[in-house]
Amino acid sequence: MIDWIGRPAGSVVSSLTQISLAERERMRDGPIDADHHRRYFAELAALREIEVGGAAPLRDAAGTSIRVAAWNVERLRHLEAIGDTLNGIGPDITLLSEVDSGMVRSGNRHGVAELSGRLGHAYAYGVEFVELGVGDPDERAAHLGESNAAGFHGNALTSGLRLRRPFLVRFEAHGAWFGRDRDQPRVGGRMAIGAQIELAGRPVTVVSVHLESHSSPDDRAAQTAHLLDVINQYDSAAPVLIGGDFNTSTVERARDRDEEFRRMELVRDPQRAVHVEAYEPLFAHMAGRGFDWRACNDLETPTERPTPGRAHRPLGKIDWFFTRGLRATKPMVTPALDTTGAPSSDHDCLSVTIEIGG
Repeated sequence: MIDWIGRPAGSVVSSLTQISLAERERMRDGPIDADHHRRYFAELAALREIEVGGAAPLRDAAGTSIRVAAWNVERLRHLEAIGDTLNGIGPDITLLSEVDSGMVRSGNRHGVAELSGRLGHAYAYGVEFVELGVGDPDERAAHLGESNAAGFHGNALTSGLRLRRPFLVRFEAHGAWFGRDRDQPRVGGRMAIGAQIELAGRPVTVVSVHLESHSSPDDRAAQTAHLLDVINQYDSAAPVLIGGDFNTSTVERARDRDEEFRRMELVRDPQRAVHVEAYEPLFAHMAGRGFDWRACNDLETPTERPTPGRAHRPLGKIDWFFTRGLRATKPMVTPALDTTGAPSSDHDCLSVTIEIGG
């Protein structure tokens, strides 16, 4: 595993180092073995940078409580609808995953910069993958002959409070998405991005997480344990809020795609897709490190949103908040729907109010 905390000089930038289209095409069309992925991973500066920008922070610190949203925004294709939903919730901080920047499938926009502008927030953005193509098979068909302006896909924080000491954690860099098995060539790996804000006179660490979807419960537990190790290295004393897409499907992804297997498992336990804790050891890791999830989540509501490509699947609870040293109230799941009732993401939006204590 590789981790990297973004404290060295030069790691926080106002604009990510760009990779030319010709270079991305060369990587896509060349050898696709693990050694080449390792070399590209080491060469691409953007994978070790945190871009900060957006509005000047409205506040240096918060009073007694703040509202936080966490949302996998599925490429941020429907930016206006997502902005409207978030403005309706009114979060002080958002924890975002699957955020495109310069991807043709989402309009070649700098999504987090535009969204943070709509919210009046500053932002910190880290690259999960440098995309070597325009996306999955459906996206390639929809954008035949078009190109990405930048090819970045990652996680972000936006905040109306000053973001201090931003950092980035990588869970893996083995290049499983680089080859042709998953039909979506990319360089990079799953990651988390975090920072600190000041709440009631104390620093609080906030982290946006995206765990690997093509994984097993044990893999997700290992990624979680690694994340908690790095957070403790960063600041072991500060209260912590972690939120994002933990992909808690309760099964290995290879078997998750076996509909008969999934059907039989749900026959044995019809609540398995929502009440996932018994099947996902990452919850035991969280509990062992003093984290709670019961008070900060609506435990009965799935977080997957039915979309045309996933209408036949049971909806699971795969997005979560976890807190340590904080009191959580008013957890909500807000449907990812635009004004016409169409989905704006394949995940619904979580939100919670937090204050010091607990």
